Amino acid sequence: MEAPFNTISGIAKYKARPASRGLASTLHFTILVDLSANFLPFLAALTLAFTACSTLPPISQAYEPAETVLHIQDKRLSEISGMGCSLRQPGVLWVHNDSGDKPRLFAIGPDGETMGVLEVTNVGARDWEEMVMFEMDEKKFMLIADVGDNGSVRQDTIIYIIEEPDPAEFAQNQTQQIEACAVIRFRYEDGPRDCEGVAVDVPNREILLISKRTEPPVLYRLPLTPTRDDDPPLVAKRSVPLTGVAPPTAVERAIPGRLGEYRSNVTGFDISPDNKMAAVLTYGNVYLYNRVEGATWENTLAGTPTRISVKGLPQSESICFDEGGATLLLSTEADQPPLIRYRLR
Repeated sequence: MEAPFNTISGIAKYKARPASRGLASTLHFTILVDLSANFLPFLAALTLAFTACSTLPPISQAYEPAETVLHIQDKRLSEISGMGCSLRQPGVLWVHNDSGDKPRLFAIGPDGETMGVLEVTNVGARDWEEMVMFEMDEKKFMLIADVGDNGSVRQDTIIYIIEEPDPAEFAQNQTQQIEACAVIRFRYEDGPRDCEGVAVDVPNREILLISKRTEPPVLYRLPLTPTRDDDPPLVAKRSVPLTGVAPPTAVERAIPGRLGEYRSNVTGFDISPDNKMAAVLTYGNVYLYNRVEGATWENTLAGTPTRISVKGLPQSESICFDEGGATLLLSTEADQPPLIRYRLR
């Protein structure tokens, strides 16, 4: 085994590799430093830079360890980017794919099998990135966020609202069709943004969006107000930065991909049915925010969260609370993706 330091004539050669060889990309860099007295302060500073960690929030003690509930069996679902628990039939999960699929939703039963497919006939599907289930005015709705924008260039970000059908109807026909009952076209007040985290603040009739590629992530607020074809787009107002989402460490920044430089990108967001807890998903952690009585989500998300460290999900891009709010569900983009459950203690 090669020693980490090889010293030859006063020169130190440092080779750094990640602890795990299972990473898709490896870090392998060499630094030559003259070990004369003049360079010892530089070496000390360099060592500190590579060993320093971002200040991570404390681990939450509120949830049991992760459990794998099931594996989703449908081969068409290899890029799940949004999911939500049915409000009409407990135990049923609605999911959709990332960009490249048709405008359709899949109802998944408790055994991981597809119960049926819901085709949304009056909308497009450029880059669906999030789904939200919510109840308002005694009706149960599904929000589909066509907000993905890897290049931050889109001028046509769109929210679709669908009234949730009863999944029991799939017993008669495994393919159903529906139209969105509302469309919300919008733009961000400070220019295009990539976004994969969307939630609904029901009491305030607002849509909350979290930017993906900014550091720190930023919260935006958008009225939950439908627009017509000839209306100008609504404006998502910049709110507060989520400074509790820890940025990548120096070493992580040098590792390409989701387990390194993109580890802190926000990929999912949900608010519990009782409007008291928010979960913000990144590739590395779930950040948990408790809203105290009387506080706004703006104040809460600007504060310090606790967290759950995400393990075993190479591309975690979907999260939701169950219909009772006592369980968090996560999944990833993969063939036969697992559904991971965290239960409140």
